[in-house]
Amino acid sequence: MNQKSIITSAFLLIMIGMVYLYQKPLSQKVLTFSLAIKKSFIHQEETISRSIKTHFQQKEQITMLQQKIKELEPQASLSVAFGAKLNHFLQEANLTLYQPKLHLVQTLGYQQMQDPNRVWLEFPGFDKNKNYGLIFHGFTAGIVRTKDDKPLALLQADKKSVFSVYIGSKKVQGLAFGNGSTLLIKYIPRYQNPSIGDEVITSGNDTIFYEGIPVGRVINIIKKDMYKIATVKPYNKTEHANFYYAVEVK
Repeated sequence: MNQKSIITSAFLLIMIGMVYLYQKPLSQKVLTFSLAIKKSFIHQEETISRSIKTHFQQKEQITMLQQKIKELEPQASLSVAFGAKLNHFLQEANLTLYQPKLHLVQTLGYQQMQDPNRVWLEFPGFDKNKNYGLIFHGFTAGIVRTKDDKPLALLQADKKSVFSVYIGSKKVQGLAFGNGSTLLIKYIPRYQNPSIGDEVITSGNDTIFYEGIPVGRVINIIKKDMYKIATVKPYNKTEHANFYYAVEVK
């Protein structure tokens, strides 16, 4: 190596050292960028792992579901007949027909990586002027809101996921708020007496869900000055799903 090459190499080493020692903001930017890439990679890896896990679970359930379909076909036929009969009476009484509508929607990704409770949806026919509830495995799962003219799912663990409910056989009214792994049913009148173990269902009073969709069971009652709060363990876990049914109440 000649003297010129040695001088050039030494100069480059000195410059690199100066950048490292005196340009700390630059190194922080590089670190931040690399962490962002790592987080994105981890997110994609987790998504793929969930998809593989879901695939094998679904494969094992296919036979069971096919049998369930055979068992439920008669009940489905009876439900359709009952719905038609009910709407006939409603029409005779000049009342609004009972016509809930379900849309199969697919999750696209998190709104923000650090928040698993807000998910963008692929929702054909989405109408930003309508309210929608979300169902998974026959239980409530959250609501749909509009963000930047696009459908955004607020899963029921989200604190801004709010819908109206009934508690117990006496249909005590309240509003369900997301609270992480539980739900809080707020604004229960003080004179009402819901009990631990009571089942919670949707009330249908908010045009988000129709009445009767199971939500969970009461595990605690909190007394406030003006009202009561019921803590509910939801039937649906907060685990992210690939598909939901969006409920449209006409």
